[in-house]
Amino acid sequence: MKFRDCESCLVYGTDNKPLSRARVETGNDETVRLYFSNYKLRSVRFQTFVDFYDMQQGLIRCYCELVIRKNAQENRINEPWMADCEILEISDVFQRQKDLRVRVHISTEFTLSSGSFFTGTIRNISAGGIYVVTSQAIKTGEKFFFTHRFEKDLCQVSAKILRVKRAATGGFGYGCQFVNLSSETEATIRKFVFAKQMEKQKNPGRKI
Repeated sequence: MKFRDCESCLVYGTDNKPLSRARVETGNDETVRLYFSNYKLRSVRFQTFVDFYDMQQGLIRCYCELVIRKNAQENRINEPWMADCEILEISDVFQRQKDLRVRVHISTEFTLSSGSFFTGTIRNISAGGIYVVTSQAIKTGEKFFFTHRFEKDLCQVSAKILRVKRAATGGFGYGCQFVNLSSETEATIRKFVFAKQMEKQKNPGRKI
């Protein structure tokens, strides 16, 4: 596996839950090393999934063998743990422009960058953004955030309005892009979206 522009990743635990973010370094011989600012790790060898965030190729999910050990290099104060990473298999590649989008009906409260509030309903969601319907008139480019529990994980999510159109039922529909998502939040939303898609495939006649 050859990364083009990858500086960070998300490592999962053996329970398939996010374990820790890490900084990525790759060598000319395609060796991969991870550096952790997380102090709560331990020396261990194990196999797990890792999401690599490549700015050119998208999110690359790989099954890897990690050997985590204490960092003896100069950066050990800020990054006390490191890992040698051997990529065993490329599981999936998710290009942001091709992110899976599913229909949902999530009514919640949103907070604009000005501090004012509005209520609306998220009608579809992907790992890259949402489509929101509301009676509130908002300018393109405006930023806002909301808090929602995706499955078991409570996330605070920020987004920016890219486009607007009149909704068929009245009010406005806003196409929004997520901004400054943490690796953990993006992974949580991806997992939520895929779970909804699987639910839809198992129950094709059911509205989600």
